[in-house]
Amino acid sequence: MSTGIIAPPYHVQSTAGTVRDGFPYFAHHDSVSALWSHKWRAPCAAGIYPFTDGRVADFDPIFAELSKISADDPGILYRPDDYAKPFFPVADQLVAAAEEALSNGGRAEARDLFLRAAAVYRIARFPVNRSPLGQEAWENGKAAYQQGGRLLDPPSVPIDIPFTHADTAAGDLDTGIPAYLRLPQGERPADGWPVLLFICGLDAYRTDHTPRTQAHVDRGYAMISFEIPGTGDCPAAPNDPASPDRLMSSVLDWVAAHASEYGFNPGRILARGISTGGYYAFRIAHTHADRLFAVVAQGGGCHHMFDADWIGAQNQMEYPFALSDALAYKFGYRDPDPAVAVARYAAEARKFSLVDSGVLGMPACKLLVINGTEDSIFPIEDSIIVATQGRDKDLVARGGRGHMGNPGGEEVVYEWLDEVTSY
Repeated sequence: MSTGIIAPPYHVQSTAGTVRDGFPYFAHHDSVSALWSHKWRAPCAAGIYPFTDGRVADFDPIFAELSKISADDPGILYRPDDYAKPFFPVADQLVAAAEEALSNGGRAEARDLFLRAAAVYRIARFPVNRSPLGQEAWENGKAAYQQGGRLLDPPSVPIDIPFTHADTAAGDLDTGIPAYLRLPQGERPADGWPVLLFICGLDAYRTDHTPRTQAHVDRGYAMISFEIPGTGDCPAAPNDPASPDRLMSSVLDWVAAHASEYGFNPGRILARGISTGGYYAFRIAHTHADRLFAVVAQGGGCHHMFDADWIGAQNQMEYPFALSDALAYKFGYRDPDPAVAVARYAAEARKFSLVDSGVLGMPACKLLVINGTEDSIFPIEDSIIVATQGRDKDLVARGGRGHMGNPGGEEVVYEWLDEVTSY
């Protein structure tokens, strides 16, 4: 089908110091120590993505050990089991300390220690759990987060949503949809709590968003967090472009069926997708427009993210690891040789385009599209495509900002959601 959309000269990271093959190149790909010192240590010290709940004191010795055992060769970052090993002793010690604190009645100390352990396990399996030790880190991280989550205020409660629309012939798993539920405290509104579906990203799963879910629940939203196809515990088929429709229908059916039990407001169901989850937020805003009050897609892509040229450059740009490798795995292209998987992904990725599939031609609910103009994970052109098709869409393109439009993008999201929910 002809869309009339031509691949653009991408606007990405115009301030990058080095350009290779027409795309920005970032030096944090050069060594383990560069990844830590140039890319990750500052956000770790600030306790922000992807180090939510973490402490820099936990990670400094881990990355020193990684640099030592690898002779600072970044190749270790792409051998998932070798990469994960140095994280386990630190995370295990934090869990032991948390259990001791809890046994002595130190709930707040135990909570923080469990969450710190979960953060260490998270980076051990980063960006996707695609190896035996990566999967073990994911399982251990969930266990630590579950113990810390029940000590949050309000608690994070594990729930299992039936995958009622699953199609096993299309590759879906015949299992439930694991999620976390957080309900606001205080007096319930007469119409019930507005519900915010938190759609996770490529590398940040349902265990990884404490500050974001806290901010939303403190504003009076019931929070339901779950993973996207090909990540975490999501049972939806990673390689079927239609699987997220079945996933989202199942989640929305569960919300409707449990509205009375949990005090949900069925007329105020919203969704927020971050990063790769923003792609699914774009989709659900159109495919389920009649069931949603409003959607935020932050840092998402829709069409040019699937261009072969863009995919070919992703491993050298803003993302800390090899992004095209991780996305190929997430979308179901898996091979012992990552280059083979990426080649197959690049050849077929346009089947996921929301333009080529006609999804963006469908009516949409209220939609906020937000990203940074300098994003080199998903091109800002994709945000513009979505925002300029159809009606009732707001576009915030934050100049001088990279992926997700941060710093400052979070506050825009909170204010927009609060404003539209009050209508």
